[in-house]
Amino acid sequence: MTPPPFSKKRSQLRKFLYAAAAAILLGSLLASYMHWEANHLEFNENAAPAGCMPGLSGLRILVLSDIHTNLPLLEQAATMAEQARPDMIVFLGDLYTDFLRVTHAGDYIAQMKRLSSVAPAYACLGNHDMALADNVERVLKEGGFTLLRNSAAFVSIPRLGNVEFKLVGLGDLREGDFFPDRCMSPRELEENSPMPTIVLSHNPKGRELLGNYRWDLMLSGHTHGGQIKLPFFSTPLLASEGETMHSGFHPYEDKQVFVTRGIGYIGPGRFNCPPEINLITIP
Repeated sequence: MTPPPFSKKRSQLRKFLYAAAAAILLGSLLASYMHWEANHLEFNENAAPAGCMPGLSGLRILVLSDIHTNLPLLEQAATMAEQARPDMIVFLGDLYTDFLRVTHAGDYIAQMKRLSSVAPAYACLGNHDMALADNVERVLKEGGFTLLRNSAAFVSIPRLGNVEFKLVGLGDLREGDFFPDRCMSPRELEENSPMPTIVLSHNPKGRELLGNYRWDLMLSGHTHGGQIKLPFFSTPLLASEGETMHSGFHPYEDKQVFVTRGIGYIGPGRFNCPPEINLITIP
């Protein structure tokens, strides 16, 4: 006997409701996991490739970036830094997220002071910082960080016998504040005096505009590591601007670029791409 039309419609509706309920449950579980992962900070130690910074063997650099208005993770990062005891600390930009309301700047200053009390601390600005530059610069300055905005500093490390190197901090490429000519010398002028040079550039694509300048190692953030990395896919879901350097060390011509996944995030969270701070050791 053929079921009445009403019975068939009711059966189809039941299947649809079951499928919708399952999709909602899976979506809720996924969103909960992504939020959980995004708020579990990793401390990762990374050895630089051999020979990338001649004369600086043993240098320990703590790298943090992309806080994105996440004070609890910044507090965790400060605690990790106190335990790691690096030779220097660098912050690579995006303290805040520019479309979020900024409050409690004093709490961020307090955590920056914790960091700068561990070791000499330097910073450059990111694209999100530019809309709030005065506030960000105040937090960095009162927090004990030296802001390098298209400027350079000469750094010596007492633990390594006061070996000296040049530290360059560039403005943000995406926001049109990237002026290497203000702080870097043309390659041909430094051929006879190749002082080791580290470049801080929030956006790793800045490397493509530094062909006429001498440098050895670039430290960058901005990518969030892709933030969402699906299994069996080599390219992260949120990779943007055609960037191929998502995280870790990458060779570039005769130099090296290191990209950190950063501390904070934008959107629903992270998947298979947890936040991190990094302790880089020069071999």
